Amino acid sequence: MISTKKLITYITFFVLIQSGLHAQVNNIAPNIIPAVHQWQAGNGSFIISAATLFKFKPSVSTQKTVAIFLEDLAALQGKEQLSGLKAKGGKNDIIIKIKPQPHLTQVQRESYHLEIKPDKVIIKAMDEAGVFYATRTLLQLIEQSADKQSIPCYIISDIPAYPFRGFMLDVGRKFFPVSQLKDYICRMSWYKMNQLQLHLNDQAFHGQHYAAFRIQSKTYPQLTSTDGFYTHQEIKDLIQYAADRGINIIPEIDAPAHAMSILDIAPELKNEKLQDGQLDVLNPKTTAIMEKIFDEFVPLFPSPYFHIGTDEYRFKKATTTEDRKAFAAGFCNYINHFNRYIGAKGKKVMIWSGYNEMPGFTPIDSNIMIDMWLGNNAKEEIKAGHQVVQSTDGWLYIVPGTNYYGVDNKFLYEKWAPNDFGPNQQLNPGEPDLLGAKLHVWNDLGPMGFTYHETAEEVAVALPLMAEKLWGNKMSPTFDEFIKRVDGLKNVPQVNDTRLLDASKNGDPIIDVDFKENTLPDAVNKQLIKPLAGYESKSVLALDQHDFVRLNLPADELEQPWTLSFRVKKTDTRDTTTVLFESPYGTIFLNLKDKKSGKTGLGIARTVGYKEYAGEGEDFYRQVFNSIVPVNKWTQITLTGGHNTCTLYIDGKETESVEKQFVCPLKTIGSSRGHLSASSFLTNIKVFGRILKRDEIMALYLNAKLLID
Repeated sequence: MISTKKLITYITFFVLIQSGLHAQVNNIAPNIIPAVHQWQAGNGSFIISAATLFKFKPSVSTQKTVAIFLEDLAALQGKEQLSGLKAKGGKNDIIIKIKPQPHLTQVQRESYHLEIKPDKVIIKAMDEAGVFYATRTLLQLIEQSADKQSIPCYIISDIPAYPFRGFMLDVGRKFFPVSQLKDYICRMSWYKMNQLQLHLNDQAFHGQHYAAFRIQSKTYPQLTSTDGFYTHQEIKDLIQYAADRGINIIPEIDAPAHAMSILDIAPELKNEKLQDGQLDVLNPKTTAIMEKIFDEFVPLFPSPYFHIGTDEYRFKKATTTEDRKAFAAGFCNYINHFNRYIGAKGKKVMIWSGYNEMPGFTPIDSNIMIDMWLGNNAKEEIKAGHQVVQSTDGWLYIVPGTNYYGVDNKFLYEKWAPNDFGPNQQLNPGEPDLLGAKLHVWNDLGPMGFTYHETAEEVAVALPLMAEKLWGNKMSPTFDEFIKRVDGLKNVPQVNDTRLLDASKNGDPIIDVDFKENTLPDAVNKQLIKPLAGYESKSVLALDQHDFVRLNLPADELEQPWTLSFRVKKTDTRDTTTVLFESPYGTIFLNLKDKKSGKTGLGIARTVGYKEYAGEGEDFYRQVFNSIVPVNKWTQITLTGGHNTCTLYIDGKETESVEKQFVCPLKTIGSSRGHLSASSFLTNIKVFGRILKRDEIMALYLNAKLLID
């Protein structure tokens, strides 16, 4: 154990925290997310420059931390990276002092003490993890300075409240390239989160049959998903990238439910008494195959945790009581078997809660860690000897693009606490078997649904919010005040997830095409640009039902906020579904039929499921407006898209607004995927990376009307 005397002489804030003291000189608190536990303001600033040198005892891991700091600093400053690795220095140094102690807990490893003075910065910690987090605090202070090199003087002492500060990403249903995973790792490390769970296999709930297993399998090559997977080397590199930034990657291979990808290669494991995607736990072949899968992948991950899923094992309605009891016992035996099998490989096994809702009850091993997505028995799980993680679905699940789940950020920040699992399930503050909590992104819509950028936007506030609640010092009195702090720190270094079609700084359109002054090469090659009778100086795009024009932009769609405006003359009297604009994630229709009412009108839809045509999706992912575009009459159409909102304007006037979120599809004008294009003339196509104001939309209409009526 660490003696109190040693703690006082080396890093006194541990004692201060335990005694509940709060040291500060004035009210100028540092804006750090998560908020630091103790701070004392000083006078002046430390200026980091090319003359700044790092001084530390030679260490590979410390050198990596310094290198990452310099990379991130260069990204914030937009400058070339400083070297900062010389052994000798004088004034203007950053000095790192690590004094290791035996038997450190996770939170002690991540603690740090920071002294920022005008002539030097001193970082003290008991482990490399604390040094890394101290550099995050320095970078956040630098980010908020006008010159991106001034660090206000503070003395800061900091330590997390919970050792497990997690985020889960469902890559099973929707593949995220390694570059995207690195972006999430950088976001997590910026906010001192430390556990990234990758949900590596699953099946989509919407659209056509779709199941995927995301790691290349050498044992069962046919198990590997064909539309996106990670090689063993990519996983190893990603693990190292995360570890260098203080993050452990927890693999999750979900079975015996959510296992359709395994059934696709081993259909003999199916049982007609079980729901789709479920492995028969009473079949010995299930155990044999899963052992081989775990044999391959458990050694690949150095994480102390290995998640085996085990949620939502379901029977068909016609199953008898006897069958249900047999499957329930087999299910719990499956859990215990693989707890011992994987535990023998040096891992702490994690499972989702809910196993005890099965008929009958076979006890599971008490050393299994319970991931509490159903939080109605947290007290009972701890009493039975389990460690738990707070993952309550109603509070901590984000399912991008759907009308269910979703986090209430205001509630979470102002009222929720990690030890609160719901009615009569509040754990005592400081409960040692509550390790922490986890935010989740589930991609139920499969490969389509929300784009990578939209998904990142869904967690842009929730992630730093969770970080602050789990670090244990809620600094802002209200959620609105917290948002202001987030806005000051949203420029996360090394994160490249910005819209590929971003708004121009002066608000000008991203696309501005009138087919005379600014023609499109694809339209010219296809001879689809025609002179407009009566307006000899004007040209229009003339589409027939099998024509399309590629826009050849840096991205196929524009995520919210956006505005699309165009002038169109419909030339076909039929109400057949026809396409105006199309992309992989969405479609805008000149005609779209409403499934319930049978009416046809202007429409917009989001693609969900797997390679599914957007116009055939569920009602929540499509919108048929009441407005019908007239035939042989020029009409100005303007659509705006925001967060959970889409608004239609006809001839400059708002006609309808719905609480749905769509992308602006910009891969083609007309359909390139074999669907009917709208027989029409189009011109004055403008796209903005922002939502235009009402007067701007009216001005677009009036200006276009002057040109073509």
